[in-house]
Order: sequence, then structure tokens, then C-alpha cells
Amino acid sequence: MNERITLRVAIIGAGHIGATHARAWARLADAEIVAIVDPRRDAARALAETIGAVGASVYADADALFAAQGEGVDAVGISVPTALHRVLTETALAAGKHVLCEKPMALTPTDCDAMIAAARIAGKVFTVGQVVRFFPEYANAKRLVESGAVGTPASVRTRRGGDFPHAHDDWYADVSQSGGVIFDLLVHDIDWVQWCFGPIIRVYAQGLTERLADKRLDHLDYALLTCRHETGVVSHLEATWADPGGFATTFEIAGDGGLLTHDSRKASALTKAVRGTGTTVQGGISMPASPLTPDDNPFYRQIAAFAA
Repeated sequence: MNERITLRVAIIGAGHIGATHARAWARLADAEIVAIVDPRRDAARALAETIGAVGASVYADADALFAAQGEGVDAVGISVPTALHRVLTETALAAGKHVLCEKPMALTPTDCDAMIAAARIAGKVFTVGQVVRFFPEYANAKRLVESGAVGTPASVRTRRGGDFPHAHDDWYADVSQSGGVIFDLLVHDIDWVQWCFGPIIRVYAQGLTERLADKRLDHLDYALLTCRHETGVVSHLEATWADPGGFATTFEIAGDGGLLTHDSRKASALTKAVRGTGTTVQGGISMPASPLTPDDNPFYRQIAAFAA
């Protein structure tokens, strides 16, 4: 990214994902967290203490950060409600900072285009945190497909879901802030299947919405997309906020030479079945015992790639 010995980083957002990013940044040898921004200053201070960023300054908003420390920050990590992504990204880029923005990029194509334009004008690195690309099982599946492990791929099924996410001010329940389950969860799989199988050219979508009586807000609890890719592959992408059994992910990639499957609830994270042999290989594909072991933490790998 640049030739500095130490990359000085400001974390904007001290919630769950912001804290996850901060812990990953704290592990990076050539980075130093110099500031944490959150309207809840106590949460920002607590995060600084947790990750050992004893010298980090705490600010209530990004304007205060850049006014006080404009030249002392090289890069910014943004992990805030989705509706704020564009304005904070543009502010950081205009201040001459590199930006890693948590997914989803923004709520509208117009906002996304504006963020890209701002990065080009600033001449800075701008990355959206599509962390699933860095999960070993997903990255290995892409590698195996490209090596011909399933022959010519024909169809893909993904599922991602868990219980409804309750965050500060319950902002996920407000679709105007979060974008709902498609923007929160399904965006991971939309990105991954296009990374693996090419651009989507046609979509058929269905969803179920539940009304929250207490706040009179509607939120999309379930979504199912059937997509046709330029390559001819058909993908079925499913996401839910209505599964009380805990968060889990699965995928299935079928081709004329075999089948790759993944289920995060099973010990063998990636399974290959070979067509015509009647055999299934479990654990025969090199995988870490956990995708969150120190050397393979996907958030760390994502941040290291951004900082490189």
C-alpha cells in the first residue's frame, strides 16, 4: 500500500464487527491502531483496552478524528451501520486515507458508484470487506473447482443463516439502515458465487418479511435467489434471520465430475464426492481444524491483504 514501516490505523465503529477488525489489526506486525471512533466513547475505550491499544485516542465522530489527527492516520477501517458507509468512506478518502469498509458496500448503486469515484479521485486504496473470500473452506472450494475437481460446474447451492441479529439501537431491524437479510448475509454468497463462477446475468428472488410489532418496523427474515451466470452455472442462494439453532453456513457445488459440499456444523468442513466411483472423500482436503485458528483467521487474512 505504501512504504511506511508502520501503518497507522483508525477504527470507526466499536461494535461487534468493528471489534473483530480491531483484533485482527492488532495482530498485524506493521500496523498500529492510533484511534477508535464511536459515539459510545465508553465502548471505544473498552475496545482499546481489550486489544492493548493503550495509546489510541478516542473520538465520538469521524470529523473530530480528522480534525485532531488528520496527518497521523494512514488508513481507516469502517464498521458502522450500512447507511453510513458512503458518507464516512467519502470523508476518509477526501482526507487522504486508505479505506477498508465492511460489507455491504452501500445501500444503492448510486452510493457505490460515488464511493468508487471518490477513491479514484483521492488515489487511495478502497476495499470492501467481503471476508468470505478469505475463509479457508470457501477459498479452497474455488481452488478445487478451478483445478477440475468437479469437472465442469453446473449448479451451486448456498445457505447462510442464524437468529435475528440484535445490535446497538436495533439498527438491523430498520431496512433503511441495514438493507435487511440480503445485504447483511446473502451479500457474502452473491459475491462468492460471482468470484467463482462469473457474473450473474439473471435473478429470480423471493422473500418473507416479518413485522415487528414493538417498533412497527418490517424486516426481511428470509430470502431465496435463483441466479443464472454468464458461464451457464445456476446458483441457488438462501439466507435467513429466522433460525434459532445458531449461525451456520453450507454450500454444494455440483459438476459433471463430482460434488463439493461444505457444512460449518460438521467436523469435515469440505467434502468431495467423485462421480462414477461411488466414493466420498472426507478430510482428504487440507483444511485447518477451525477457520479461526491464528494463522488462518479470515479477518486477519483480509486485513493483511488490504495492508500489503
